[in-house]
Amino acid sequence: MSLDNAPGSSRTGASSQQHAGGRLRQVLLVPARWTRRRVAVAILTAFGTAGFLLAATGLAAEGTDGVGWAVVAAASALAGALAGSYVGAPIGAAATLCDLRWPILGLFGVIWAVSPREAPPLTQAAVDLLALAVMGWTLSARLESERKATLAGTAPDDAEACTDCRPLFPARPRRQD
Repeated sequence: MSLDNAPGSSRTGASSQQHAGGRLRQVLLVPARWTRRRVAVAILTAFGTAGFLLAATGLAAEGTDGVGWAVVAAASALAGALAGSYVGAPIGAAATLCDLRWPILGLFGVIWAVSPREAPPLTQAAVDLLALAVMGWTLSARLESERKATLAGTAPDDAEACTDCRPLFPARPRRQD
């Protein structure tokens, strides 16, 4: 616990805002430390997701205003960054199967909202925003857990883990001769 957040601390205001700003900067720097493999996975997944969303929504064939294209681009970038955060994550930030539920829900929301349908435009816009917010929140949580794991050097004491979930990439058992 930092001194800025300690109960009864006299440090408030600007110093706690600096602490929050410093943490945000650290979270944003997490992808800068990714290996080439993680960056390649993120880029390939973003392009693959864009292709999938364009095919699933019929956006390329139907044509639409720029909003649909912007939502597909944002969702693809978020999906790519999420995939990059899953591969080769440090100990304490390893991905589990439970980590997939929110991004998948977000992608389904994007597919529903961008697809041509008779839904009111305001409803489609709200679903777009919610879907992107869910994916952004998930990415933020992944990067924060990686930030904590890399700062501590080991698994953080306050790491939240799903106790009944399996790792997304389980360790392969080694054959012993």
